[in-house]
Amino acid sequence: MAYVQPLPRVAGMREEASRTCSVTGLRVFAGAQALTVANAVAAVLALAVGGLFGLSLGLTRAPSLELLSPDVYYLALTGHGVSALILWPVFFEVAAMVFASSVLLNAPVFSMRIGWSAFGLMVGGALLLEGAILSGDSSVTFTAYPPLVASPLFYVGYLVFAVGALLAIVNFAFSLLSARTTGAHSGSLPLLTYGVAVAAILALFSIASGLVALVPALAYSAGWIGAVEPIVYRGWFWGLGHTLQYVNVVAMVVAWYGIAALAFKAGPVNQKFTRIGFILYLVFTVPVLGHHFLVDPALSTEVKLVGGSLFGFALGVPSLMHGLAVMGGVEATLRKLGPASLFGWLRRVRWGNPGVAALTCSLLLFAIGGWSGTAQTALQLNLISHNTMWIPGHLHGVVVGGMTLAFMGFAYFLVPLLVRRQLWSIRLASVQAYLYGFGLLWMILAMSWAGTVGVPRRTAEISYGGEAPGGWDLPMNLVGVGAALAGTAGFLFILNMVLTLVRGRRTDDPELLVPSAVVA
Repeated sequence: MAYVQPLPRVAGMREEASRTCSVTGLRVFAGAQALTVANAVAAVLALAVGGLFGLSLGLTRAPSLELLSPDVYYLALTGHGVSALILWPVFFEVAAMVFASSVLLNAPVFSMRIGWSAFGLMVGGALLLEGAILSGDSSVTFTAYPPLVASPLFYVGYLVFAVGALLAIVNFAFSLLSARTTGAHSGSLPLLTYGVAVAAILALFSIASGLVALVPALAYSAGWIGAVEPIVYRGWFWGLGHTLQYVNVVAMVVAWYGIAALAFKAGPVNQKFTRIGFILYLVFTVPVLGHHFLVDPALSTEVKLVGGSLFGFALGVPSLMHGLAVMGGVEATLRKLGPASLFGWLRRVRWGNPGVAALTCSLLLFAIGGWSGTAQTALQLNLISHNTMWIPGHLHGVVVGGMTLAFMGFAYFLVPLLVRRQLWSIRLASVQAYLYGFGLLWMILAMSWAGTVGVPRRTAEISYGGEAPGGWDLPMNLVGVGAALAGTAGFLFILNMVLTLVRGRRTDDPELLVPSAVVA
């Protein structure tokens, strides 16, 4: 169906080409659709780059392969962190901001000029970052702790990207306000928009903290100042890094609810419960950056216990609330279809649905990663395992297993809806999600095993030097196997997305665009 020029539904709303979504009945404006798809495509490209770097790292740490030389290893480690922890999720989250503030509210984007300017700055910053990394002059790992110093181009890329993300947040806020003032939307915000708004608030703090850390680092790199105080940099950097991690977690939760709504037509049983869960992220997230300093002698034990441990334990509460709310909402919806035994409602789930596959694996892996992270908020355990493979095992559980799988599952519904093309292969999407989940589970368990026996992280070789203990080889070889499985599945996701965009069958059939996850 071609775009039409309908009469404005609300007095004062500017006219813009739009259509009515055949699945949701929502009004989709042309500008919002184009901007959402552009950010989603950029996100997938960033994931592809991050995935290639990550696969090479996993194969390098496997003693049987040792794929990369140390110099190239640290280049890849930096590229993997920037691409997979910054570029991929932020591009996807900006796509979610546009979708949540326009499509879900039946309103146009506040300013397409600001929206495209933000996108252009983010793309430009991403290219500067990747160029600086690939040049070999910025192999400073994800954290870039002083006295490690990257080329000035690296920090400029970060700052340009951050300014673009900040513009996107401003446009999101004004889009919400515009939808309210024009009467396009009234009453409470939809749950998904509410969650994205919480993520945007956290992102503002993350960006502000990042600017405080990165501007002096740029000045130091360019030779304008003589030094950067390491503990000051680390504090502000984790205001960026840790808070951004929970921007990603909140966006992951939004994706969970989005998949449940589209695949099962299910929502949470109690809306207030879920909204309180989102607010708790705002309360607990910022102080928990202290758990990155549990092994740092510059902070007192009291600060570490309160910020790193007490608030760290508390931060697990909202995630548990949302996990239960998603599963409870799906169960309640399926039980309405007819009486079932305690677990009989599970027989109504279409397990071959790609959204179900991604949601199931995301919930499971995030729970494993969250448990391992909560264990590490205990000061004594952290002192033992902070610099071991246990930490990347935790991180890949929450960020890759939880967030990335949730984003993949949501993309399998969101992209076909927006471009009105059937997913190129539903079966491939389902296989991809399960394979990605299995590969990550394999890799996470192997990393955790390696961490418990003392294998160090962030090293090109299996040890810091000298002869490594004999028990270290097997778990690290298994890490390489898991990385290969996950890398293969990641390629299948990108392949399916690209083929959907260029060869997917054009349709407005709701069942083809969003296949139901419920067995009739």
